[in-house]
Amino acid sequence: MIGISVKDLAVSFGETKILEDISFSVEAGEIVTILGPSGCGKSTILRCIASLHDDYKGEIFLNETCLVNDGRNQCNKDIGYIFQDYALFPHLNVRENIEFALYKLKQDEKQRRVDVLLKQFDLFDHRHKQIHELSGGQQQRVSIARVLAYEPKVLLLDEPFSNLDTILRNKTKVWLKKMIKELGLSAILVTHDQKEALSMSDKIAIINDKKIEQFGTAKELFEKPKSYYIANFLNRINKLPTKLIEDLGSSITPENLAVIPIDKIEVTADSSKIEASILDISYCGDYYELEVSLNNYDNLELTVKSFCIDCLTSRDKCYLDIDLKDIQIVREKV
Repeated sequence: MIGISVKDLAVSFGETKILEDISFSVEAGEIVTILGPSGCGKSTILRCIASLHDDYKGEIFLNETCLVNDGRNQCNKDIGYIFQDYALFPHLNVRENIEFALYKLKQDEKQRRVDVLLKQFDLFDHRHKQIHELSGGQQQRVSIARVLAYEPKVLLLDEPFSNLDTILRNKTKVWLKKMIKELGLSAILVTHDQKEALSMSDKIAIINDKKIEQFGTAKELFEKPKSYYIANFLNRINKLPTKLIEDLGSSITPENLAVIPIDKIEVTADSSKIEASILDISYCGDYYELEVSLNNYDNLELTVKSFCIDCLTSRDKCYLDIDLKDIQIVREKV
């Protein structure tokens, strides 16, 4: 089965190291997301795979074939690249943009394949429109249809939803995920959006300090982060002091940290629980966010997500209930 395998990839721009020791693989029908902050080298990985950047160390395999031949990267028709800005031709209409990828085919075969794509992507009624006449979502579908026209086995997606509004983004994610699975493509998605990565991916690679800090399923990374960086990047969390952990009947080693998601702390009026002073209450629609200070733990400040504040007898003080099972123990650094 065709897939992509990246082994020991390292990229430098001059004397500046951008990436090092990057290794991961993507099986057919699998979506792997490369997640990390802006500027961490995510798109550079895609550019190396797509033969748009060949000044790197390491190896990239398509199935079992190395993409570097005689010292040069070889562009491969089995790899499709969808750019952030869609890269459509403004002087061509929808049909002509998709046909552009099929210039080597005979006219009748070209028309047949384009008609199939236009219907599959719900673009048939827009086939004669110019690009500027389309919505953002329609432009994106044209971009994806053009790439899929030449039937690649690997799909590279560079921030494909960044130009869409929230509602359209969610609809497009569901549609694209289904399309990738139905076609059995090996897909690599680059994003800095944590929720997008968690909802789209079979596996996630999180980049930190030029390397992949953790690679695994979305559930593994979210529920069992290896480091504080991973836990904090995927979720909103609080650090908990060692003394509090000990008072709860547990302990941690010096190289580890105890963290807890902000929605795992319960606000209560039970005075036998952890006392806290309320610094601020923010209404966030379907929940409240409380900024609190732990009175008996050096006034450590925490953020707490609560779906109800009716239990509060005072706007100045509350009590927090923390369950040991909700606490994650992570390494400060990997």
